[in-house]
Parts: sequence; C-alpha cells; structure tokens
Amino acid sequence: MMEIALYQVRTFLEVMRTGSLTKAGRNLGYSQSTVTAHIRALESQAGTALFQRLPHGVRPTPDGEIFHDYATRLFGLVNELSAALAGGREISGRVSVGASALTVDQELTRLILECRYRYPKLELDPVGMDSARIPEEIGASRLDMGLVISPPGRKFPARANLCSEDLRTVEVMAVAGRELSDFLDGDTTNPVGTYLEEGPIRTVRILRVDSGSDSSERLREVIGKRYGMDSEFLSVGSVRGALELMRNGPCIAMLPREMVAREIESGEVGILREVPGERHVVRMIWNDQAWLPPVLAATLELARRVAPPLPVPA
Repeated sequence: MMEIALYQVRTFLEVMRTGSLTKAGRNLGYSQSTVTAHIRALESQAGTALFQRLPHGVRPTPDGEIFHDYATRLFGLVNELSAALAGGREISGRVSVGASALTVDQELTRLILECRYRYPKLELDPVGMDSARIPEEIGASRLDMGLVISPPGRKFPARANLCSEDLRTVEVMAVAGRELSDFLDGDTTNPVGTYLEEGPIRTVRILRVDSGSDSSERLREVIGKRYGMDSEFLSVGSVRGALELMRNGPCIAMLPREMVAREIESGEVGILREVPGERHVVRMIWNDQAWLPPVLAATLELARRVAPPLPVPA
C-alpha cells in the first residue's frame, strides 16, 4: 500500500497544471528543491517515474497520467468532505464573486442572502463586470468565482485552467416596449406613440445589458433580415435600465424571460414572436485547483443549493 501525503499530491497536481517545477513552487510557496522532493517521494512510493524532465519544464509519463486521474478524484473527495463539514462549523473569510448584470439581481442576490443566513462570518464581495471578463479575472486570481448566463456548452480556452458547473437553464427572449412589439409583430399598422410621433421607425436600438453576450449580435442579424430595419447598439448597466429605455423609445433587448415576467404580464413589454428564443444556462466558474479553501468550497455548495433546476417556459 502506498503511503503518500496530501500535500505531496497537491504539489503533483500543481506541477501537472503548470508543466513546471518552478512555477508550481512559486504558486504553492515552495522552493524548487522542495517541489522536487515531493515528486521524488511520490515516484518512490509509486515505483515509477511520473514526469519526464524536459529542457523547459516537465511532462507526465503514461503512469503520470494515470496517477493524475486518481489524484484528481482524490482531491475531489477531499473538497466534498470540506464542504460537508463546513455545515457543522463556523466558516469565516471573504470570497470575491464576479457577476454580470444578468446575474446580479437573481443569482447573486440569492447567494448573498443564503450566505448571510448560513455563514454570518463569510463575506461575499460582489464585483460587477461583463461576463466575457469574468473567466479572465478568475484565471488571473483576481476573482475567486463567477456567475454568468451563457449558451450551454461554451468552452474556455485550454490555458484558462477553469472549472465550471451549470446550475440551471433560463430562456432568453427578444423583448421590446408594447407599442414597438405590437407593430413589429403586425398587431397594429400605425405605430403611433409618445416616441413615434415624428415618423416611421427606421432604426431601433439594441440594448446590451451584458456586452459579453453573443445574443445581441444574433438579434441584430434577425432584425435586419425579418424586419428590414437598421439597428445600433447601446450598452446599459442593468435590466431595470433596459426596461426604462424600452418604455420610452424604439429599443429591443435579449433578456431572460423570468427577469421580465412581471412586465410581460402587465403589458409594459412584449416578446417579439419573429425572433427565436435561446436556451442558456446559469453557470458558476472557479479556478481549477487541487484543494479548494473551505470558504470557497462552502460558497460553491451554497450556489448549488440556491439555484435548483427551474422549468423553462414553453
């Protein structure tokens, strides 16, 4: 039976991640000689070489690849244990959470409220930014985790070394003020309203609540092909701001249906029937690391609890 220490396995995983003994030591706070000693101890216990030394770095041997698979599973269990035990003791610390304007109002708010209830000494530090920036900030260790809404299956660059988990699905729809949506869908032939008195609509504004989303680009293409209208982009900072602009001008936005359900029901805005909806996912992202700090493990588990799968409207 092999007798190995978790700190040695953690060193092994960091060497695998970086491909370098020096970089692994720098990230873990060890000298290169200490990293080398950890790897040699593992190789002695395994009875085989785990890495092939190269002029600039290392690469795993076939046995090293096998060892990596089991080491990853081992630390997955350690992280699960850490999160499970967190429920039985007081967790304190700080976790920075990146969130786009589409996830602040619901996902992040739920997470903060649940965190205050379960872990009063765990401080969540919300950081608002476009979803496209969040993986980059996490990869650079400037954020601990992030919450985004994106198309399912979107991949990160291989060099990003990120983990992600889809929490639930949402339906993203093209919505506009009621007058504009009725006109575009043919429910009225004379679009007269407070912002339409100067003449026919020739150009609409596409509101970009999250500039990192691809949905606005697809919406622009559909508007040109199906409605024969020009469009221009306008960035807004929140869903509430987008709704206000829709009430007062020819503006359209791709928004999660659940976020504007009340306005749709009241008739303030309407869904454009000619624009196909899109099914997206709420995704949490964090840095791929062998051992998760208890505060981060606890926060990820809370995010799973507060985002149960929700039915997508038919």
